[in-house]
Amino acid sequence: MKNHMKWTLACAAASTILGCATYPDPASTREAAEKMVSHDFSAPAPGMLRRLSQDKSQQLCSKIGETKLTQEEAAEVVQLARASIRYPASGKLIGDWKAGEKLAHDGAGDRIQRGQLETRKGNGGLCQNCHALAPGEINVGNVGPSLTGYGAKRGNSEEVAKFTYEKIYNAWTYFPCSKMPRLGATGHLTPEQIVHLVAYLVDPQSPLNGK
Repeated sequence: MKNHMKWTLACAAASTILGCATYPDPASTREAAEKMVSHDFSAPAPGMLRRLSQDKSQQLCSKIGETKLTQEEAAEVVQLARASIRYPASGKLIGDWKAGEKLAHDGAGDRIQRGQLETRKGNGGLCQNCHALAPGEINVGNVGPSLTGYGAKRGNSEEVAKFTYEKIYNAWTYFPCSKMPRLGATGHLTPEQIVHLVAYLVDPQSPLNGK
């Protein structure tokens, strides 16, 4: 009986060692997963298939498991993010807060409708999906920090407007691999739309900065 137990334990140990030795490394796991998705994923709108291809920043941010970015990788993400930023032709970073308010609550754009990618003159920002906005609003998210009173707390200086514009355009400029969508860098919003969101955040007349 004892010999049988020893043999069983030895076999179990050998199986464990062999299993660990043959388990795919992170690079192989990623490669296999990418092939699986590329082979099996289909979309009614061809334009959606482009989303399968990660840019360099996404590749750096798509670590497997609990692996963290190295300082060098984080610096590269920030560098790529900053290089992606484009400013409006007008040079003005604060637009119309009323237009910004509409954008902050508009969730349309890049959706599939009747088998086709939705076509609009401009997409929405849907900031309310992740952030609290004007005081008293109930239908808001809490994934991101509250933006209520954003301008009242920070002011509307040129420096604040620039930071806010860049944060909306590509949040990874300041927070590598942040969960916030890179609204400008991906082309979802135009620079002209983003300046309206900046106004919604910083303009003293914006309801977001009311009491």
